[in-house]
Amino acid sequence: MRDLVVGGSGFVGRNLVRRLENSSRELVVIDRAPDSTGTFQGTFIEGDAQDPEFVASVLRDVRPETVYHLAANSDIASGIEDASLDFGDTLMTTVALRDSLARHPATKLVFASSSAIFGTSNSPLSEESAELPNPLSWYGKAKLASEYVLESLAATQPEMTIVMVRFPNVVGPLATHGVVFDFIRKLQRDPSRLNVLGDGNQTKPYVHVSELVEGIDFFLKRAAAGITRVNIGPRDLVDVKGIVAEVCSALDVSPDVFYEDSPVGWIGDVPRYEFDTTKMLEAGFSVKLSSREAVRRAAEDLIEEWAIA
Repeated sequence: MRDLVVGGSGFVGRNLVRRLENSSRELVVIDRAPDSTGTFQGTFIEGDAQDPEFVASVLRDVRPETVYHLAANSDIASGIEDASLDFGDTLMTTVALRDSLARHPATKLVFASSSAIFGTSNSPLSEESAELPNPLSWYGKAKLASEYVLESLAATQPEMTIVMVRFPNVVGPLATHGVVFDFIRKLQRDPSRLNVLGDGNQTKPYVHVSELVEGIDFFLKRAAAGITRVNIGPRDLVDVKGIVAEVCSALDVSPDVFYEDSPVGWIGDVPRYEFDTTKMLEAGFSVKLSSREAVRRAAEDLIEEWAIA
């Protein structure tokens, strides 16, 4: 059986592909750029996932059983400056895939959604929240719109299994950006000083990418036809000051740390949120690493990875 990963050369995509390569399934990846590590041994098709005719031709030829949709602009801050990044890479890739799957259906679809669809909330973010989503970033708006686009696919393809996995902050090997990535890069350039965006009190859940892809596999195997939405993440949180401490400890440095007065790191940043993981836990899946442990392991992953490179 064949699986197709749309956006398989990104951070989560490459980690998912590595997990899938260890199975007995045939794997096809489409992306604008190949895996920069050069380790992928399956079939790679270069192309723009925003192009519905390109995506449709791949689905027609590959005929995958499962499609993983991970194509997106996940650099939220850059999307604030240029909204076309999110509406192109995040939303229009979903529109192209939705139209292509209407013509060439697959059995299962996994969509990488996000906590960013909710915006700010005083309550833990729940799949069944009665609050109307109010995303602050264009990324969050594009992910929310993508969920609605895929709802329309479910209405016309009721036999298809669609799993919408809402990610918290994700850390781990093969990262291309993010707070752990940025801190390590800054401290490698100057281990005596670290400038931090925001006041350091931004507090969020962090999941290690290895546990995220494990959770995706868990829910995909158990989901029935129709739409399943699930939050995957830890129950606890860590603030940016805690992340600074873990990264500095992993690098064995003691820099002077400089924070800003702003409670947010950039426009569109959600300074605090918490996942309601009741649905995940009741289904029988749990994340083993705490947010702080995930951050520490991710720092060690990247330090080792870059030392080898």
